[in-house]
Amino acid sequence: MAERKKVKLPSGFKDYLPEEERKRSEMLDAIKRNFELFGFVPLDTPGVEEEQTLTGGDPEFKKQIFKIKKSDESESLALRFDLTVPLARVVSMYPNEITFPFKRYQIGKVWRGERAQAGRFREFLQFDADVVGSGSLLADAEIVALMNQVMISLGFQNFLIKINNRKILGGLPNYVGFSKGKLDAVLRTVDKWDKIGIEGVLKELSSKNAAALSKNEARRVVDFFGIKASNNRELLRSARALISTDDAEAGFAEMEALIDHLASLGVPDDKWAFDFATVRGLAYYTGFVFETILTDLPEIGSVFSGGRYDNLVEHFGGGRLPAVGASVGVDRMLYAMEKLEVSFSSGKNMRAVVLHFDEGSLAAAERAVYELRKNGIPSEIYLGKEKTLKGQLAFAVKNNYAAAVLIGEREASAGTATIKDLKSYKQTEVAIEHVASSVKKILGGR
Repeated sequence: MAERKKVKLPSGFKDYLPEEERKRSEMLDAIKRNFELFGFVPLDTPGVEEEQTLTGGDPEFKKQIFKIKKSDESESLALRFDLTVPLARVVSMYPNEITFPFKRYQIGKVWRGERAQAGRFREFLQFDADVVGSGSLLADAEIVALMNQVMISLGFQNFLIKINNRKILGGLPNYVGFSKGKLDAVLRTVDKWDKIGIEGVLKELSSKNAAALSKNEARRVVDFFGIKASNNRELLRSARALISTDDAEAGFAEMEALIDHLASLGVPDDKWAFDFATVRGLAYYTGFVFETILTDLPEIGSVFSGGRYDNLVEHFGGGRLPAVGASVGVDRMLYAMEKLEVSFSSGKNMRAVVLHFDEGSLAAAERAVYELRKNGIPSEIYLGKEKTLKGQLAFAVKNNYAAAVLIGEREASAGTATIKDLKSYKQTEVAIEHVASSVKKILGGR
């Protein structure tokens, strides 16, 4: 007999078995409700894009992308690494079919060829919300308010939305004294602040393979990004005293205005903060950038991040079109919920199962499950081999059903069903035509 081949998942990929997938689906439903509450509409795009579309010619992205190998070399294809670049492509391709400002949300798998680690996968879901076609600061504030709303609705108490403005960072070369051509390399290094610490940032900034700053320049960079203050307005005042370029002043003015917008939108002061070290590694951000960290689990990084990217659509031949948005790292968020034991419920367990114990009760059981489904109650008729009440009830409890409809020979003959609450184990007998209303009473208490 041939030896059975051992199978395994590739590193950075994950199976979601029914119970975990059910939790993830409930979380996605909650996020979707919040996105729609803020007026966002759905969009979907393919998982495959032209490589040039994804990278924009930036060689830094090539290390992350999964390329598609094929016999026809006339086009170079790759799996998308986020949902923002495909959105920009859609907006550039369908300008007459879309009404602006365009508020869209999208959920989809993305792929990144980076090293897998706890809470970080190479294939994962993202859930994005973006406003395209509005340069108003209110759009930025709406994204922050949405991020706050989602985090609270998922049951997180200890989180912080870190906010910065890339316009301010444009004045960094003038303050420190290095050439503007080194800015992207400096920001990519600072973006690693939480991972490698201050000393790591200092060392890498001085490296010939990175920004190649002098030790004094590197120290001035670290000193700026390490500015501390008791509140957001004081932080702005301290930074303004150091950087005084026109672009930086525009960024400071936007940050000051954002404070008032967030207060009016009801975002609590303790749930967000300006942080100049929040720079985001992607070069297309032009204004605000956002990152949400869990203060009880900071090592997994941001679980909800984004920013303003007013120039991205120009890469696809379109005109300048302002845009701002944020993306939920779904799998990382789910990992955090499990790790922190965050209590989240979609509200009600709305599932029922119909149990039957012999051929004579099968027709009545089928009618009962029909009545349940007709009334919008997700329900299943038992399909297994177990014939005993104890065995089928064990199946129902293990699979987390809220209610069980029991139909045996006696119930089938009488045209009734026994309804059992699988939490309290109380039960009652009703006519088949009243099965749905009786189950709804149980579900209404969940």
